[in-house]
Amino acid sequence: MTTVIDLGEMRPGQEMAVPEPVRTPVRWRLAWAAAGLAVLACTLGPALPERAPLTEATIPARLGDTAFAAGEQYYVVTSDRGAPPDSRTITAYTLPGATRLWQAPLPLSGALRGVGAVAGQMLISTQPELLEAVESVSIREATGQIMWRRRALFEGVTAGGRVLLWTSLDGTPAGSTGRETLEAVDPVTGAVHWAYRVPVGGWLSYRYRGAAPTHVVTLLPEGRVEVRDAEDGRVLAAADLLPPRLPNIPASYVQFAGDMVFVRGGPVAQAYGLDRLDHRWNAPIDLATEYVTSGCGDKICVVAYTGGVRVLDPATGRLLWFDPLPAVVGRAGDVLVAQVPGRNSSTQLSVLDPETGRVREQLGEWAVLAPPTGDGELIAMRTDLNTAKAWLARVDPATGGAHYFGVVSGVTGDCEARVGVGAVICRRLDASVGVWRPIPLR
Repeated sequence: MTTVIDLGEMRPGQEMAVPEPVRTPVRWRLAWAAAGLAVLACTLGPALPERAPLTEATIPARLGDTAFAAGEQYYVVTSDRGAPPDSRTITAYTLPGATRLWQAPLPLSGALRGVGAVAGQMLISTQPELLEAVESVSIREATGQIMWRRRALFEGVTAGGRVLLWTSLDGTPAGSTGRETLEAVDPVTGAVHWAYRVPVGGWLSYRYRGAAPTHVVTLLPEGRVEVRDAEDGRVLAAADLLPPRLPNIPASYVQFAGDMVFVRGGPVAQAYGLDRLDHRWNAPIDLATEYVTSGCGDKICVVAYTGGVRVLDPATGRLLWFDPLPAVVGRAGDVLVAQVPGRNSSTQLSVLDPETGRVREQLGEWAVLAPPTGDGELIAMRTDLNTAKAWLARVDPATGGAHYFGVVSGVTGDCEARVGVGAVICRRLDASVGVWRPIPLR
């Protein structure tokens, strides 16, 4: 399946040139949305040169535990499978030093659905197999103290620090029944800043910038579309854009890209300005089988679930170019970088011209561990499955060069780079977490 992502921005790293290695694995690392990081890997050919060892630390964890970074700390949540009731714990560690800060009870069951960090608080939402047991908590980052606990789904944290929760009067989140409420609460106290009781038959969609929700769009059964500001809940725009439907019938598809909302009209999508619902243009986009994204920089990408990427002019909807191959496409500096599946479940990185889609450079096979730096460089690795070693490098899409800065051992390939704290974090073969530093910066 083809996917397009927004790669974001981070600070650049420091070059350390070594000979270019043979081909190995590749992937784009998605923005933090959820816990559980996955990296593709394949076997290297001739051995790569050893680099000077990085400073290394270990965070204890066991099989089944969930480990993740939030803010500038790292957390390990013990598994609740087969454990006595109320025995689950959460442990916090510093980054990049991996020093234990605290351990506290976490009286929640089920898999982690979402995490976030704001105002010195860390938010966790869990979703067991039974939806009615969904819960969200706010935990003080410094101590592990639970500040509030709600029977609600955590939808995200706005740029202004409001925590969006989806709940109902009886604490059982459902949909379109008229008993659900969207609330924006304070991350520390849980106090409600604004609330919206969703009418019967109302369907909500969220527009995000990075991980932060910025707009809430309601599709009402009479065909009316309402756009709310996620910070204060006020209605920014409302218009009759859809045909009426019965309350129990699912609403039409709505998607977002840039400053536009796309509404489905069969095989044609209508693009409207998000803040005024002013009509921009129509284009042959079937939102049931394709999705739109602004991950291509200042262009609109249309991605088919069966494969293929179309790039459109955001001002007119005019087709600029088309690539039939299944690929992940994202912005890196002044170019686009596409990831195309290769042999043995590996993927190949290619640099594309944003205006034409023409391939400028083949980067080889890499596992990308973080969004690109401000100048488009990628922090990436190549893994030897036979030895469980991984070579860490900064890859420059503009030149195709790879500048290595270290080698790590005994890793599964489940890795991420946290540029803000200057560390690479990997799950080890024994399920513990390794932390290596520094990531060299310019």
